Amino acid sequence: MSIKKAHLIILLSGLFLLSDQFLKWLSIHKWNASYLLWNRVGWEPFANTGVAFSLPIPNQVTIFITLPIIFLVAYLLITELKKPAGDFRLLLAWSAIFCGATSNFVDRLFYSYVRDYFIIGTAIINLADIMIVFGLGIYMLRLFGLKKV
Repeated sequence: MSIKKAHLIILLSGLFLLSDQFLKWLSIHKWNASYLLWNRVGWEPFANTGVAFSLPIPNQVTIFITLPIIFLVAYLLITELKKPAGDFRLLLAWSAIFCGATSNFVDRLFYSYVRDYFIIGTAIINLADIMIVFGLGIYMLRLFGLKKV
C-alpha cells in the first residue's frame, strides 16, 4: 500500500473524529432541542451514561475497560502501518475504530458520559459510534475472507 493511501485514511479518520467532537459540542451548546427530518431520523441530544445500548455500567469501569482496548487498536494500527505491503482494509478498519473509540473516550473523561445526537429509528447514536461499527464491519469482512470491500 502506498504511503499516500495510508496518510489519506488516517487524515479522513481524524477529520471524522474532529467532526464528531464538533457535533457533540453543538449538541451541548447550540442544538439542545430535538428535531426530526423524517419520522424516525433526526437530531436529539442525549447524555449516554451507559455503554452500548445504554447498558448501565459505571463510568470508571468503562474508562478502565476502554483504555486498554484503545491501546490495542493503536498497536494494531501502527503494526499495519509499518508493514511494507499493509492491507488497505485493515488500516481503514483500525483507523476508524481508533478514532471513534478515542472520541467517545474523551467524552467519558471530560463529561462522564457520551453525547449522542443522531436519531436513527429508535436509537440515538453519534458519529463515533458509526465509525466504530464501520471499522468492525470492514474488519469482519476481511476476517471472513471477502475479497473485495
